[in-house]
Amino acid sequence: MLVNWVFLGLEYLVGVLLVFFAIRFFDLKGMYALGAILVLYMNVAVLKAYELLPGVQLYAGVFLGPFFVTLIAIVTEVYGYREAQKLVAVGFFAQVVFLMGMLIALGYIPSSEDWAHEHMKALFLPVWRTTLFSWLAFVASGIFKARFQDFLKRTKGLFGKHLWLRDNAATKLAQLVDNVIFFYGALTGYFSLRTITVFLIWTTLFEWLFDYFDTWVVVKGVGWLLDQNPEKLFYREERS
Repeated sequence: MLVNWVFLGLEYLVGVLLVFFAIRFFDLKGMYALGAILVLYMNVAVLKAYELLPGVQLYAGVFLGPFFVTLIAIVTEVYGYREAQKLVAVGFFAQVVFLMGMLIALGYIPSSEDWAHEHMKALFLPVWRTTLFSWLAFVASGIFKARFQDFLKRTKGLFGKHLWLRDNAATKLAQLVDNVIFFYGALTGYFSLRTITVFLIWTTLFEWLFDYFDTWVVVKGVGWLLDQNPEKLFYREERS
C-alpha cells in the first residue's frame, strides 16, 4: 500500500505543476485546455479503484482530478462567474466530443489483426451510466462552485475579505454536491448502498483534505494572473 501513497502524492505534484504551467505560459486559454484534459482524465480514471489503507477504498484521480475545481476558483476570482461558466462548458463539450468519437471508433468492424477493440469495448461501452452521472455531477458542482464563490466574494464579512476562506467553503460544498450525485447515481445497482456510502465518505474526506493543499495554488495563480494582466482583470475592477 506504500506504493499507492507514493502515487497519490505524485497525483498532487503533477496537478500543481500543470496548473502553474498553464497559467504562466498560456494564461486563460491554457486553463481552458487543462480543464478539458482533466475532465477527460477524470472520466476514465474513476474506473480504477485501489486501497490506500485497509477498508479505505478510493478511485484514481482523487487528487489530480479536483484541480479542475482549482481552475474554476482561479478563473472566478480573476475573470468572474461568467468566464468560469465557460470553463465548465468547455469541459462538458470535451466529454461529448470524446465519447462520440470513441463510439464511432468502436462501431467499425475490427480487422483480423486488431488487438485493441475488445479492450476499448470493455473500457468505454459499460461506462455510459457513470459518464452520464459524471456529467451531471461535474456540471452541477462546477456551476455551484462558481456561483457560490462569486456570492461569497461580494459579501462584507470574513468570506468577502479572505480568498482562502471563501475558496475552501465553496470547494467543500461543491465536492459534496459532486460526490452525492455521482456515487448514488452511477453506482446504485452495482454496489450496496452501504458500500456506496463508504466510497462517498472517504472520497469526500480526501477531497476536503486536498482543499488545504490547493488553496495556496489558487492564491498563487490569482497573483500571477493579476501581475500578467493588470489592465483588464475582473478582480481589480471589483475593488477599485
